[in-house]
Parts: sequence; C-alpha cells; structure tokens
Amino acid sequence: MLTYRRRLDRLTPDVVCWIPYGDHRSFREFEVISLFTNHLRWVPLAVIYRPKRVVRQFRYIQTILPHLTAPSTFVEEMDARWMQFNDYIAPLGKICVVHDQCSSDYMEWFYMILHPFMSPAQLGDPPRVSPVQ
Repeated sequence: MLTYRRRLDRLTPDVVCWIPYGDHRSFREFEVISLFTNHLRWVPLAVIYRPKRVVRQFRYIQTILPHLTAPSTFVEEMDARWMQFNDYIAPLGKICVVHDQCSSDYMEWFYMILHPFMSPAQLGDPPRVSPVQ
C-alpha cells in the first residue's frame, strides 16, 4: 500500500489522464443531469454531489472550488430538488481546448489544499502548507 501512495504522490499533471471517460462518449452521450449539484440520498445516507470538482471530465476548464457550505437539508427537500434537477444544475465555465486545461492557478491550489489530503507526507518529504480553514 505504501508503494502505491509514494507512486501517486510523485505523479505530475502531465502524466495524469484528466478525462478518463472521454473514450466512452461515442457509446454514451453526456447527460445534463450529471451537472446536478446538491444533496444525493440513498436510504439513510446523504452526500453533497459537487460536479465542479471534476469539470474537466465534462470537458470544461477546471477552476478553484468555492468554499463548501453544508446547509441542513431535510429528506423531503433533497427529494424535491432531485425531481426538479434542472433548477440545480452547476453553472460551468468555458469548454476546454485541450484535455487537461485548467485555470492558471488551479494546480498551485490543488497541491496546497487537496493534495495533502490525498497522499500523506512520507518520511523525508518537505513540510506541507496547512489547509485553509
């Protein structure tokens, strides 16, 4: 397991496939409901679905995510929002010109904010910046 973590931690943006499902678009078209952004519920479990986290997979330019707010939403509200999903579509930005396109400051933000959560520092690694609260 540690070997895989080290390999993942050493990945650079130029060797990552940012749009792994691109080859499947000829078999199944992109559906607008995929851009629904709000709570999804399965029996007792409810999670916030945020398509802006992976907009490059939808052929849009990846930008820095807004701060997550966790409003208290009741089950009935979640169901109603899902049924009215067109009212809860994530507004996306510009279409990507190249497959790994992102805003100019995205990768710096990614390494500072998200990367430490995905791959813990190894012995001998330089110290990392603490996540912004």
